[in-house]
Amino acid sequence: PFYLSHTLAEGGGANAVNVIIVDFRGFDTLGEISVMAIAALTVHALLAPFVPREGQGLPLVAAAPPLMLQLVSRLALPFALLVSIYLLLRGHNLPGGGFIAGLVLALGLLLQYVAHGLAWVDQRSRVNHIEWIGAGLLLALCTGLASWWFGAPLLTSSYDYPWLAGIGGVPLASAGVFDLGVFFVVTGATLLMLLAMWIHIQRHAHA
Repeated sequence: PFYLSHTLAEGGGANAVNVIIVDFRGFDTLGEISVMAIAALTVHALLAPFVPREGQGLPLVAAAPPLMLQLVSRLALPFALLVSIYLLLRGHNLPGGGFIAGLVLALGLLLQYVAHGLAWVDQRSRVNHIEWIGAGLLLALCTGLASWWFGAPLLTSSYDYPWLAGIGGVPLASAGVFDLGVFFVVTGATLLMLLAMWIHIQRHAHA
């Protein structure tokens, strides 16, 4: 009852669950994404010797995937990106948020590896999953530290409704930037762990 009655008044959002995650209990969430990042980096470090070197072209599946899967995966990626952005932006007032948005994008990217193989994706992408994790943690931490600049406790959130002509009041909360950090960590950590385990399994399958 406390959160439901104070979510909109003090957190500037109507989605009580997401406001709790990124505002009222933001310190817990910062700890959770830190643990997730550590877990992903640990899995990567343990399985790193099994990651193929550039040029080996190890596929993620034993046989060549169907052409239809390759076509669908390419069409699904921009749709997954669009849905993830939609979920991220609506999360403070409607069901959504950085966690689910990160998982949606991670699944869309993972499908590319399944459909085309590791080498194909690496040749066309410069995404570094570890850098995504680092950027997300840094963004979330800096958002929390920024409140000190205004003399407020760590991770204190602020919100406003700036008026835009033809649109009206647009809800903006500093917790949204924190949620963006969550989004980056979840996306990077999910891909880093799943790909490391998958490549490890495939190497043993081909041994």
